[in-house]
Amino acid sequence: MITYSTQPTAATSAAIRETADSFKGLFEKHFEQPTVLVEKTRAKTFIPAAFRIPIRSDASLDASTMIIFDVDQKPGDDLITLEDAEDALRDLGIEHFIYTSHSHTLEAPRFRIVISASRHFYPAEHNSICAAMLEELDEFLDGRLLKVVDPCWKVPSQCYYVYTVHPDRKNFAISFYNPGKPADIDDLKLRQSTYGIETEYKPGAPRKPGTSVGARGRSYELNRIVGGMISSSSEAEIAKRLFEVDNTLHAGDEYFRDPQYPRNRVRPGETPEMAAWRSCLSFTKSHIRSLKRKIRQHAEEKIVDKKAQSKEPMPTHDAMIKIRSIKSQPTKKGGESYLMELQVMSGDHAGRHFWNRFYGTGNHDTAIKISTSMKDKIAKATQTEVQSLKDLMKTEGKIIRARIKHKPGTSGFPAQNEIGDIFVNQ
Repeated sequence: MITYSTQPTAATSAAIRETADSFKGLFEKHFEQPTVLVEKTRAKTFIPAAFRIPIRSDASLDASTMIIFDVDQKPGDDLITLEDAEDALRDLGIEHFIYTSHSHTLEAPRFRIVISASRHFYPAEHNSICAAMLEELDEFLDGRLLKVVDPCWKVPSQCYYVYTVHPDRKNFAISFYNPGKPADIDDLKLRQSTYGIETEYKPGAPRKPGTSVGARGRSYELNRIVGGMISSSSEAEIAKRLFEVDNTLHAGDEYFRDPQYPRNRVRPGETPEMAAWRSCLSFTKSHIRSLKRKIRQHAEEKIVDKKAQSKEPMPTHDAMIKIRSIKSQPTKKGGESYLMELQVMSGDHAGRHFWNRFYGTGNHDTAIKISTSMKDKIAKATQTEVQSLKDLMKTEGKIIRARIKHKPGTSGFPAQNEIGDIFVNQ
């Protein structure tokens, strides 16, 4: 049983106590399907806490029951995608769900991360527990999360809009749940973290002209070394090798000493050398864990070619899919449009067919933008040159990994499935 609170709108201070049978039950109740609203201020709000009296305030708060982070990015940020956050949480093995916010766009992903907790925690514990969770996540995200997370997580009684979407951005919206263990609240409390409380994100100095690569390039190089050594070397051997490479190849501009990443900054009682080595060990552990999970995931994801057992819409999930066909079907107004037929090739829903429509010239700009983005991802995932929508025909018969999205029925139309995302590097 999980306890939380809701409000009919953010404008009221009244808090309604509610319960769900489980964390997954909470997701299914409020976050599996979006509410379509032009103005988000009309939406219901959610507070991951229970109150002694039905008034939303820190003073009346009894205990928090979940951890939540609101990722609020803008174009030009060092963007964190939903998949980045999901990968980190899955690597940690933590039960969670993620849902896009009302203002989410492709250019600036905005979403909320909701994390299951092993026990209720109280206002006096709240900030240090959430700070420790934020710090652990940022170990996997190279310190980028601190830059883009809204500091409202420090307010125990903070309310958040439930899963809502603007009518013009319906195709951008997505939510998903992943099972796992709850975050260990006692362990997080023992860390006495002040990450994000006393620490402010401070970008490092601009890279000097003439140096070889930026931070992303350095970490990419180091991650490639992890991938090359993972099957034949121990974690300690990989860490030692990474430290040597960073100190020689990136001498004077070492990745593990770059202060723009909070993980690399010297902590009380540490020397710069100790801080760099600690950062290297953390980097090694997180990247090994991530690679092992992906290797295991692919090994377990067997391709199955069989007939469908049902025609009901599938829940949002990830699976291997086969591009069976793509046909030109202009819209009634003569706009360019192609209909792609897809078949699920793995998992519980193997054999099921669904369709995804792509829009080109003569259609709404948003529809064209979404279709172009998806076209480009399919091109990368299939390693096929796709310049136009018509070129998608070249990908027929290819098998790729995708997120299959459940699209609720509206205006009398039934629910259906469509492509939510394409995994280009898997």
